Amino acid sequence: MNEAIYPPNIEAGISEDLEISMGQWRAELEELLPTLRQDVTTEFVYDLNIAGMPDSTEDTYLMGVGGSTVTANRIKLAIDPSKINTPGYNELIKATFFHEHFHIARGYNHQDSVGLSLLDTAIEEGSATKFEMITVGSMPGWGKYQDRETMLERVNELKNSVVDEHTDWSKWKFYDPETDRHWILYRVGAFIVDEALANGGLEIQDLAVMTREEILEKANLA
Repeated sequence: MNEAIYPPNIEAGISEDLEISMGQWRAELEELLPTLRQDVTTEFVYDLNIAGMPDSTEDTYLMGVGGSTVTANRIKLAIDPSKINTPGYNELIKATFFHEHFHIARGYNHQDSVGLSLLDTAIEEGSATKFEMITVGSMPGWGKYQDRETMLERVNELKNSVVDEHTDWSKWKFYDPETDRHWILYRVGAFIVDEALANGGLEIQDLAVMTREEILEKANLA
């Protein structure tokens, strides 16, 4: 059974409102993702640095929402209680909730992602990003990318990059100060997913049960 864990100092009204919202969101997700598991634990925290995001990832801190899929059935959602009544804030939480549950549906999480290539990770993050954008209507900066020529160069860059113990994932995921580029993996992944959707006659939820290789093949970027 799905459950939620809250910070011990959370106001009762906030947790009650979140329970109501999550009930509605889960019902929507079950319609979109019928194979989604029903034993997901959502842990709410007040630490927006839950995924090791550097301070340069300004959007996360400005919006006051963060997310991380920790294991196959556990996610963390970071919220800012001071913004809970801000117009549109609940939609930001919903978008992150949907993003992390798409990871759950695909079986992608931090615990089991060791050894994935940069391109594999890009496809996972891009598909979850496009899922929240299409189903919730979110507009995160990491879902917006440059022109096709530039993105094809980024795809090849990831294909030709080797992952080892020295790989700086923060640079690829969030911000590379050497090249002044943000969200490289997310943006490349969003581009690949858009290409796959356009070429394959697919709905975004179809990607929940496709392999990364199948998604890349549908994108037809060769």
